[in-house]
Amino acid sequence: YMMTKKLIFAFWVIILTFTTARADTPSLRQLFIEMPDSIIPYLSHNNRLDLLDFMDSNMKSEVTNDFGGKSVMTVLTEDSISVQLNELNKAKILLLESTLPVDSSNCVIALIRTIYIDGEQVETDLKYYSVKWRKLTEEPQLSPAHKELMKRYVKPSNIINFLIRRVNKD
Repeated sequence: YMMTKKLIFAFWVIILTFTTARADTPSLRQLFIEMPDSIIPYLSHNNRLDLLDFMDSNMKSEVTNDFGGKSVMTVLTEDSISVQLNELNKAKILLLESTLPVDSSNCVIALIRTIYIDGEQVETDLKYYSVKWRKLTEEPQLSPAHKELMKRYVKPSNIINFLIRRVNKD
């Protein structure tokens, strides 16, 4: 009887530990809604809400952005959001695990802005933020898996090579 009580107690401790850990993990969806307009000036708070609503309704997730152009959300998962801001500019927002807490969270946000010209990636800008949207001045301590993931997304600048090819073509 005592052994059964201990097993039940251990079971509940494990369940509460995992539920609490998950409760501490912020939702990227909520972080996207709370993101200050200044971080991606193309998208107002209402634009972001509309993009999410359209995705939830399985409709084309397109809005008229604050610059009068069209912005389209192409990916919405628990840890990734992609928005084509205009014909040249794409934003990817990732929720990443940090091995050291930042603003009392084990997660950080990576914002990757990529510029494409003629379908070719020519420039990538990476910024890290806390879950409170505080810009981080140093690269966070990412989990090994997320370090590898970031290598895939962030490529060295290709703008010079692109311009040289452009000049040589003309």
